[in-house]
Amino acid sequence: MISTLSVSQSGLNAAKTAVENVSNNIANENTPGYKKRVVQVSELSQMDSQFAGRGVGVDGVYRITSQYMYDKLISENSKVSYYDKLSSMLGSVESIFKETIDSGFTADLNRYYQSVENLRANPSSQVYKTALQNQGQILVGSLQNLYSGVEKQQANEKKELYANVDGVNSILKEIGSINEKIQKYGENNDLLDKRDQLELELSTYVDVSVSRESGYYELKIGGETAISSNTNVRTIDVKEEETLQKDKYTLVKNTLPIPTVYDALKNNNDATFSPKTYNNGDIVTYKLNNESEVSVIMGESITMDWDGDGSVTIEAVTNSNLTRALVYRINSNPNMKDSITAYNGDYSIDANGNKVTKNTQDNYLRIESNAGGIANKFDGRISIQNFDDLGTAVSEEARESIYKNESQSTDSESRVYISIYDKEVSAKSGVIKAQVENLSSDSPNNKFQVYFDKLDAFAQTLGDITDKYIKTGTDTYIYGEAASDESLGVINSVGLFSGSSIKTLKFNDSLVNELTQEKLDYLATMQWNNDLSYDGKAQTGTSTAKASLSEFFRDLRVTVSADKESVNFLKDTQAGVKMSIKSSYDQLTKVDKDNEMLDLMKFQAAYTANAKIITAIDEMLQTLLGLKR
Repeated sequence: MISTLSVSQSGLNAAKTAVENVSNNIANENTPGYKKRVVQVSELSQMDSQFAGRGVGVDGVYRITSQYMYDKLISENSKVSYYDKLSSMLGSVESIFKETIDSGFTADLNRYYQSVENLRANPSSQVYKTALQNQGQILVGSLQNLYSGVEKQQANEKKELYANVDGVNSILKEIGSINEKIQKYGENNDLLDKRDQLELELSTYVDVSVSRESGYYELKIGGETAISSNTNVRTIDVKEEETLQKDKYTLVKNTLPIPTVYDALKNNNDATFSPKTYNNGDIVTYKLNNESEVSVIMGESITMDWDGDGSVTIEAVTNSNLTRALVYRINSNPNMKDSITAYNGDYSIDANGNKVTKNTQDNYLRIESNAGGIANKFDGRISIQNFDDLGTAVSEEARESIYKNESQSTDSESRVYISIYDKEVSAKSGVIKAQVENLSSDSPNNKFQVYFDKLDAFAQTLGDITDKYIKTGTDTYIYGEAASDESLGVINSVGLFSGSSIKTLKFNDSLVNELTQEKLDYLATMQWNNDLSYDGKAQTGTSTAKASLSEFFRDLRVTVSADKESVNFLKDTQAGVKMSIKSSYDQLTKVDKDNEMLDLMKFQAAYTANAKIITAIDEMLQTLLGLKR
């Protein structure tokens, strides 16, 4: 009878614990990260040879989870966060390019075209001249507003990136603190739930992989260890790198990747490396951003330090010192020296940090931006006008252009990345990945840079074709300064727009008063010309991607919208994958109030039954104790 009382008491205690656990589950039904608890009970082991049971004992309270499903959930959550952030960024850019019938850049471009037509019909009208001046300024301002709008969005993302990295570091430190408590007090369901919730939150920012084998906790971000040995936390940092633009030119007829003109001369027995021969009177001009230019005339005398030994001498420009003469002119030009520096070939760095070149001979022409980063990029080319020894323009190839050697030149870049202990972390998903790849100009996935490049290409073509032209027939022209520099015919200067990028684009309204009927006829053809190229070179080039100015801008707007739509599709698809996993995981781990209420009724009944047994035994004992002889 006494043993039965002990069995009932153990059942009473187990039922009480189970009821309290059910109450705890119901109370935390909506607590973030909370996982359903279950009470594990087992039969008490025998202490002797008796067959009667000893009752039940509570082994512990365990949380219901699936580590495999949870790891898949945080992986898919990171991917959804990446597309969600990308969609948000592209949505902001799409709103910048939003237009109506009467507003937006397309409307401004059409009004500019109309102002050209009006002035063309009445070239002497001051009203129409003023209208063209206003519309030209509006056109430039509208383009620059689009560009600056995207820049502001990019700047906001950079600011948010730093805030997100701080958030990541805060989560890492909190996880490390939880691991310290687990080491000190042992595993606790509440601590484990909190750590899981932090891991899920962390996966919103970056891709996370976690190892929890045999009590050893290790967390990696982008494959790099952020937490090791349970509590050793390594925070992440944002790094920014800006590289210089370096353009290399070889002043030879065949613009192959020849290291130096000197090497070309050494190999003059090979036709492939035959150097270009310049005649006295030939004009070699370097043009920067379609704004500034400097020239060297073959045969002219220049006073300068030719050999780099500090001594200034007077020498005539020849084929053997042309590069050095052009370097001198570029570096002496007040409109150029603040943004670029020219060098005679490669340089070394002396003890004082100065760049030193070998000037005993001509090398290739090297032009660098003075400051790094995409904001300091520039556009340059060399134009050559050839004359014979008598000063007469050569009938064939009288003009030509030399562009930078693409294989040996380096574009300016602005890189943004995250690192752990100065080691770059390549995030595969998450909000930070979306931000980093759209802040780095060298990233192939940088949507912002695609839009910047297209806007710059538009500005470059606009500035080029409105600068100069050659009339070849009644209504036919060679468009642009770059094409004119490579073609025969009389070059007509307009100069209405200048610059080779959005930031350098200008409308020279003072030149409106100098527009003749012939120039207005030329300008009027631009709105119908659908054969314009946007590769930064001459309009007579072989580019296959040709379109009118209106068509090119319309294609840019379509690109923005298509990018947004494509990302939204991927986001919705990924969200469906995540939701499927989350639904299965929640079904396993979340509290179901209906099931909990059934368990509550069951455990309360067990508690009542055990209580009644104890009451009955108590009554039996009292009866036995009350018996008299």
